[in-house]
Amino acid sequence: MIRNLGRSLGSTASVALRKNLAPKRAPLRSFSGGKFLLNSKKDEPKAKSILTEDLLARAGVDVEAPNNGEKTQRKTADEPLENEGEPAKDSSGRRKRRRQTSTDIKRERYANWFYIGSFAALAGGAAYLARDWEDSEAEELKREADNGYTPELMYKRSKARFNSLFSYFQEPPFPDLLPPPPPPPYQRPLTLVLSLEDVLVHSEWTKEHGWRTAKRPGLDYFLGYLSQYYEIVLFSSNYMMYSEKVAEKLDPIHAFITYNLYKEHCLYKDGVHIKDLSKLNRDLGKVVIVDCDPNSYKLQPENALPLKPWDGKADDNLLKLIPFLEYLATQQMDDVRPVLNSYSDKYQVPQEFERRVAVLKEKFYKDQEVKASSNWALKALGVGAVGSSKAKFPLDLLREEGEKNYVRFMQLIEEEKEKIKLQQEQMGGQTFTLKDYVEGNLPSPEEQMQLQMEKQKEFESQYEQNKVAAQASASQSQK
Repeated sequence: MIRNLGRSLGSTASVALRKNLAPKRAPLRSFSGGKFLLNSKKDEPKAKSILTEDLLARAGVDVEAPNNGEKTQRKTADEPLENEGEPAKDSSGRRKRRRQTSTDIKRERYANWFYIGSFAALAGGAAYLARDWEDSEAEELKREADNGYTPELMYKRSKARFNSLFSYFQEPPFPDLLPPPPPPPYQRPLTLVLSLEDVLVHSEWTKEHGWRTAKRPGLDYFLGYLSQYYEIVLFSSNYMMYSEKVAEKLDPIHAFITYNLYKEHCLYKDGVHIKDLSKLNRDLGKVVIVDCDPNSYKLQPENALPLKPWDGKADDNLLKLIPFLEYLATQQMDDVRPVLNSYSDKYQVPQEFERRVAVLKEKFYKDQEVKASSNWALKALGVGAVGSSKAKFPLDLLREEGEKNYVRFMQLIEEEKEKIKLQQEQMGGQTFTLKDYVEGNLPSPEEQMQLQMEKQKEFESQYEQNKVAAQASASQSQK
């Protein structure tokens, strides 16, 4: 019994000892067991999916190899990146075929057809524009290039036809910017086109006063004096909304300036606005333009009398033009362009004209002296003293007569100023509508003048009645 008790105690002690030692050995066993499991997982064969890459590509699924994602994650920042333009390669180094779905193939096919169609349309359009001129086409287009199939001629014809498509936005609003001229008894001999900006007025902006517009010295005299010789047309280089009020200030009763034109009436060509004198419905041989911008008269430079831009300072350059312009108007010329082109430097026309007049005047007086000295018969009869007075130079006589007419005209305007204002208001209505213009039902110049005369008579009778009534009321108030 004691022996059995000793055995049981010994077994109990051994069990207790094992329990105390068990926690120290457990980690070693678990580590060795985990290592064994890892080794066993590596040795196990991998399971293969029945969905291969070819099957997925045919189904329209773009699947990348699983190793590509792992390799991308393992790349560090200092590793060189592959070129995006190079095709992808598999593990063996061979180029992979680019996978495309049926939708991608259709898109590429449609895009190719679109490119081919666009190129064919452009080529056909260019060939159509480069064809020879047809009889129905405008003569203005035919002037730019002749017929023929050389590359230069084909290019010029294509360019001319292509630019004509945009002529609606480049041409003036009407083929004739001015109405027909009045009949000869009421018609001025020449037409004078004056630019507004930096020729007649100068506008500038300052911080203290904002925008201010200055009128050139002698402008009123310039307009009043030349209005007896010229049909004056004011052609502004600015839009109507900006220049209309300035033009009205220069001639509020329309006694000097006959018509006003603005930037809307210009021809837009080669990136600049041109004042095309051929659109004025006037004979170009009897038109003179005074402007400071060469681009404004680039189509008709032979009609130009250029000036340097006025900077707002006092000068008399505008008044110096009067003798030359008066000479052109009083000589009854059929074409003023040869006279204008006889001056090599058109900016010096006033000075050169003054020099020529001085030479002619000196020659004229010498001839008068020779004639007076050679007339010995009159001297013998004692009548030489009667004809001894010197004759005046013809241009001086014209200037004196022009001054007298100017004074009388200004006096008439001053006396009839109120009457002229009322007349402008009453006769300012249209005598025909836009419909008549489109349909070609415009009256002839003689008919227009007759209508104006009838309106003038109606106005005169009404004005006289109002004048008599005003005098009667004034006399009654005095009583």
